[in-house]
Amino acid sequence: MWELDGYPDWLLEAFGSLWAKTDDGHLLSIDLDDGALLDTYETGYSAVPACQGLGRDATALWTCAGNEALVRIDPDTGDRTKVPVPKRSDEGRIAFAAGLAWVILSGTENLVGLDEAGAVSATVRLGAVCTDLAFDEADVFVLCPTENMVLKVHAASASVTGTLAVDDPRQAAVGDDLFVGTGDGLVQVDTETLEILHTYAVRPGLEGSVAATAQQVWVRSVDDGFLTQIDPQAQRIVGRLAAPQYPSGGDVVITDSGVWATAFDDSVLVRVVPE
Repeated sequence: MWELDGYPDWLLEAFGSLWAKTDDGHLLSIDLDDGALLDTYETGYSAVPACQGLGRDATALWTCAGNEALVRIDPDTGDRTKVPVPKRSDEGRIAFAAGLAWVILSGTENLVGLDEAGAVSATVRLGAVCTDLAFDEADVFVLCPTENMVLKVHAASASVTGTLAVDDPRQAAVGDDLFVGTGDGLVQVDTETLEILHTYAVRPGLEGSVAATAQQVWVRSVDDGFLTQIDPQAQRIVGRLAAPQYPSGGDVVITDSGVWATAFDDSVLVRVVPE
């Protein structure tokens, strides 16, 4: 367990480090082996309310710079380039698919893909109010809780290619399958057919998160324990980790060195090494 200042929330493994976005406007570079703080970069925005979100493209990190802009940060130097694109304020995942960084435009029903210069290279009209994203190399899955649906967007063609009806989708991640936190639990979904394969009795909720690979899925939750481990191939919950000393919500990411999770209001980062 490590105590980190600034209320760390969003996590990302990229460019050889673990990255945490803090609510007070910093981006922390963390050693994946021992959890040591390697560097701290300014995002250029530290006002209240805090802005949310973290992602990457092929060469840089992306995060928010207030309600009116994003910022693209060099992972080696911390140099930042402000991008005047207003991301939806509560979108936590900046997706990376088909070579573009994808965000939901604030005040619109549009998903846009941004190139490395920060220019809008693609626009998808969603036709619904949507709040967050999950993705793999080819597709972006757009969560639309007020419409009780998830949209599948083929990134290369910038087109909606499928719709999944689920109750109140809020958090999601893609391994071999898509995993979506809903009002009733967590659903495992075939990414090609959008068929629901299994439902698990665990909810990430509004302040939790989901991380997925082909071999394991972890759910960061507030109401259902701190962390829940799922075997996606056996389609069963294999472990739960309680941490009542850390009651706040947070993020989770799976790396080769372990499973990392935050408790943002407790200013804590933890690592779990599965047996």
